[in-house]
Amino acid sequence: IYVNSPRAIRKGLVSRQWMRAGPKEKIYFNPSEVTAAIVTCGGLCPGLNNVIQAITSALLDRYQVKKVWGIQFGYKGFYSMEWLDLNQQTTKNIHNRGGTILGSSRGGHDLEKIMNALAEKKVNQVYVIGGDGTHKGANVISREAARRKIPMSVCGVPKTIDNDVAFIDKSFGFDTAVGEAVKVINCALIEADDSHEGIGIVKLMGRECGFIAMYATLASRVVDICLIPEEPFELEELFQYAQKVIERQGHCLIVVAEGAGSQHFEGVDLGKDPSGNKILPDIGTFLKTKAKDWFKAKGRPTEVRYIDPSYQIRSVPASPSDSVYCSALGTSVVHGAMSGLTGFSCGHRNNRYVYIPIEEMCDPALKVTVDTTSRIYNRMVGHTGQPRFF
Repeated sequence: IYVNSPRAIRKGLVSRQWMRAGPKEKIYFNPSEVTAAIVTCGGLCPGLNNVIQAITSALLDRYQVKKVWGIQFGYKGFYSMEWLDLNQQTTKNIHNRGGTILGSSRGGHDLEKIMNALAEKKVNQVYVIGGDGTHKGANVISREAARRKIPMSVCGVPKTIDNDVAFIDKSFGFDTAVGEAVKVINCALIEADDSHEGIGIVKLMGRECGFIAMYATLASRVVDICLIPEEPFELEELFQYAQKVIERQGHCLIVVAEGAGSQHFEGVDLGKDPSGNKILPDIGTFLKTKAKDWFKAKGRPTEVRYIDPSYQIRSVPASPSDSVYCSALGTSVVHGAMSGLTGFSCGHRNNRYVYIPIEEMCDPALKVTVDTTSRIYNRMVGHTGQPRFF
């Protein structure tokens, strides 16, 4: 609908076409000769076990391949951990468990060691479940296999709880995360409301984008202020408005994404994690301290209740809708690999499952963030009634 439209021209939108996911008439690999490996990398996210189960089931039940291995604790597991035998029994009912039965970690991408391990086990299909950095690592393996003329399919399923993967409609686990976040927000409301002139602060995931915070705010309908990385804020304006809210209803509930307020930490360098991501200062603790100091200076001390449910939210089992989504992703990516495709990821776009080249998906020029001029963001602002704080 964007092709040659005034909106497309104004926004610089480009029309793209990708292969429709699903079973193909011809397959490249002989199933009896397929040895596959599945690895999960990065942070936890609801639905990881569902994807593992779906990939394993599709390989063994639909294609009856020779072997499916599970790689423990991310890329380093290829060369430093025991490989796990994945089959119908070892993956039975794992969808009811949060996290990943394979374990996960960041970093550890040693190409030479990984290639040697794959050759030793005669692996010719690699399934990677992870985010941007994980997919870039998968693409490196795919390219190296091609350079060595090894017939190997390396493919991925995009995973990010922040919902910031380019092109796809939504990342798996996002709906579950929003649902769990709403539960925490409701608890924070009770804490704030049952304190004299109380303030509740809930910090949610969202390093560079505020999708979880925004959608949880919309879903809960009890949040007074929502702060996301895309919209800067000044403390004075923020606390002045919080004071008005408290005077009106006796409490104030604030939801903040972990990457919000970056302008308040200019010059602060806490280093990077093993994936190369910048370690962020704790915006929740910062706001709690500043709020206490501000209200105390005004002669009206307030109770501030701060909740950080990040680990709680990301480690729960997938919701029913996410479970269905994960199953489709896992099955679809197997069809692509069996047909001989490599260097791709499987995603849901415009109500269709498609195969997206990893190089396109991980293009550094593409940043997925909340558009603060969008209808969804302004609906959220309409719900909270908050002004701009900058």
